[in-house]
Amino acid sequence: MAVAELPNIVSSDSSPSPHPGSRLSSEPTDIESQKAPSNAEPKMDPNLVTWDGPDDPANPQNWSFAYRAFVTAIWVYGNLCTCIASSIFSSGSGQIAQRFHVGSTVVTLGISLFLLGYTVGPPVWGPLSERFGRKWPMVIGMALFTIFCIPVAVAKNLQTVLIGRFLTGVFGAAPLSLVGGSLVDMWNPAQRGVAMACCIGTIFGSPVLAPLMGNFIVESYLGWRFTQWLSCIMGGSCTVLVVFGLPETFAGSILRKKAAAIRKAGNPDVHTVFDGKQKGIKDIFVIFLLRPFALLVTEPILLLVTIYQAFIYGILYLVFVSYPIAFREVRGWSLGISALPYIGMMVGILIGCAIVVIQTRRNYDGNKAVVPEQRLPLMIAGGCLLPVGLFIFAWTSNPNIHWAGMVIGSAPVGTGMYMVFVQCLNYLVDVYPTIANSAIGANTFVRSFFGAGFPLFGPFMYHNLGVAWASSTLGFISIAMIPIPVLFYRYGARIRSWSKNSKHT
Repeated sequence: MAVAELPNIVSSDSSPSPHPGSRLSSEPTDIESQKAPSNAEPKMDPNLVTWDGPDDPANPQNWSFAYRAFVTAIWVYGNLCTCIASSIFSSGSGQIAQRFHVGSTVVTLGISLFLLGYTVGPPVWGPLSERFGRKWPMVIGMALFTIFCIPVAVAKNLQTVLIGRFLTGVFGAAPLSLVGGSLVDMWNPAQRGVAMACCIGTIFGSPVLAPLMGNFIVESYLGWRFTQWLSCIMGGSCTVLVVFGLPETFAGSILRKKAAAIRKAGNPDVHTVFDGKQKGIKDIFVIFLLRPFALLVTEPILLLVTIYQAFIYGILYLVFVSYPIAFREVRGWSLGISALPYIGMMVGILIGCAIVVIQTRRNYDGNKAVVPEQRLPLMIAGGCLLPVGLFIFAWTSNPNIHWAGMVIGSAPVGTGMYMVFVQCLNYLVDVYPTIANSAIGANTFVRSFFGAGFPLFGPFMYHNLGVAWASSTLGFISIAMIPIPVLFYRYGARIRSWSKNSKHT
């Protein structure tokens, strides 16, 4: 996931990596059209290029654990770069407002427009990855992300800043949109669940980490412009790392390259099961733009879970305007010191990540079958932790009360947000396996608008209601959201049976 946007963990489900043990398993399942390969034993095609047996070293799932971990780390670093960029801008909002003679709300558009750029990610980077693989769309995205950080850093007017922020969001969506597909290529379901939980933990924590760095940078002689140069430096280093260190993991690209080498050697008739599978413009338009909105109207599980997750995502980015009010304006802390309470939320996110990893390993031990509703207990637990943390934060915000209460309250907020967010995403993928791209596309669109909108109204809410009642309002709303996972835990199987799009067992 932004967080900044969270990753599209199913961007490659329409073309999963072939299982190393079967010649026929390299045929992709078209999850969006719901046309699966036949289970009948077909004739063996002597010109079909596939893996050289179950232990083919070219198959990413046969790479060593250490090498797959290294490749995963590159993807995590790419997401770290773009997610830090999403919120580090908030650290310099005061200086930017003074430099360009505008109000703080206008400057907040720099965060909102970045997040709106994330909405462009799934319909652009997903199809590109199916046609060109994972690596080169990642190279293009990171390179252009790096380039468009420069106009923001040297901007002479606010218009340049805002346009640059939107474009960095568009291209920064590349690693977020592609990482899930690459993890699917390399890891089996149990390992992938752990890898994705850690990846989302990094992505979710990066925007919280950014103000810790950004506030001290802005407070120093470097000023707000260096926060953008830092994003540029990180993006540039990641681009170099991707070009020289990131291998291609998409089975379609690997096998097409293998087939091309065989053709060059003198056999022009060879082909792969991926040939001719690329989606056309019409298919992309339907899958990524039209179908998601139709699903929101017709699928109650998707609608309610998306609303809950979008609310969580909005709170995450509201933090970057509420904490400066709570600690700088109310308590009078300096810019750098006022970022330290984010550590409490970071600790909470790490705890949430550990809980999800442990539970995922337990549920998928031995690849045993699980039903989608097994995702929901952690979502319910996270949903209960969130209002507890918000109320602690709210009612210890009086400057006459020690600041430790607010920091302690931040931890369950971080844990609760992470657990709800990750399990919402996992639950949707489990419920809608054949239309996962469309379901996640709808979810991404809605939550990106929440993430973009909350920072815009946040200052008005916190200034007019005060920190205590503004945070309490969020707590009351989060309590109202708890029945959503409870409802689906109790009646989810029945509701899924009504839908032609969902998994019924």
